[in-house]
Amino acid sequence: MVKKNNRAAVIYYPGRVDLRKLRSAVDSVTSNLGWEPSLWLKTDADETGAAQALRAIAQKATHIVVAGGDGTVRTVLEAVAKSGSKASVGIVPIGTGNVLARNLGIQLDDIRVQVHRALLGIAHPMDMGLARIIFEDQSRTEKLFGVMAGIGLDAKIMLNTDAARKRRLGWIAYVESGFKSMPLKYHRLSIQVDGRDARTVRVLTLLVGNVGLLPGRISMMPDAALDDGKLDVAAIGPRHFFDWIDFWTRVTIGNNVVRTTRAGRKLLDATANVKTLENLAGKKVRVIPEEKVELQLDGDAIGIIQEVEFETIPRAIIVRS
Repeated sequence: MVKKNNRAAVIYYPGRVDLRKLRSAVDSVTSNLGWEPSLWLKTDADETGAAQALRAIAQKATHIVVAGGDGTVRTVLEAVAKSGSKASVGIVPIGTGNVLARNLGIQLDDIRVQVHRALLGIAHPMDMGLARIIFEDQSRTEKLFGVMAGIGLDAKIMLNTDAARKRRLGWIAYVESGFKSMPLKYHRLSIQVDGRDARTVRVLTLLVGNVGLLPGRISMMPDAALDDGKLDVAAIGPRHFFDWIDFWTRVTIGNNVVRTTRAGRKLLDATANVKTLENLAGKKVRVIPEEKVELQLDGDAIGIIQEVEFETIPRAIIVRS
């Protein structure tokens, strides 16, 4: 059936994607279905996706395809969600981590399959997280994110990773930045979940996420789901050698294999060491550090903060996969 009212908009980062293959894959879908001519909107250092998404919406795009990494995807999702548009968003992952794409089960090595799913895949309502941020200079802002926020070491690594080296080396650039962040620094954070009594934790990193699976099949928040109306929290603070063994065992074999059975879940919960890894969940999470710390959202360094409150925004966006 011909659907003349449908229109694709492709937001892409030039130089990171084979534009000829991308155009061919998009055209093979849209031309066969009789869609309106596609829009092609490239990003740059000044306009990283949000402005392009708003232009696409203004020009009646019904299906937005993002060919980019998690940072570009975040800015597009934020712009579409805030606009109130019903346009769906699909992903052609070409970034370093591609965390959202991995959690959606999108293939990372076949552009035709990626485009087909981005345009015609199953449409899923997806929650987003809202971060209300107070920076070290007392200025304030609000930002949406789709994957996860990181406070502490995780964010410091993002802040210190050179963009050019990340494009050239991929995840190795993050490892390199991690070594530059030595020695490890622990942070004391006050955490309040859904208005309950605040408690203080000592962590290397605090993750607040909409998804839980990271590259390498590392599962920090095994119960996280894109549409459960909650944000999941991972307080990570191994102190000693055996704590690190416990931590890496839990986030790999433990959460991916052992936890998949009822007995395995009970075993992991019964032997949990909150000093190593503690998982929490709620609709609203307020974090106040004793000292100012770094914050990242979906892999983008946001800056140094003195307080942040996270809140889930249920069914904020429609994604295809």
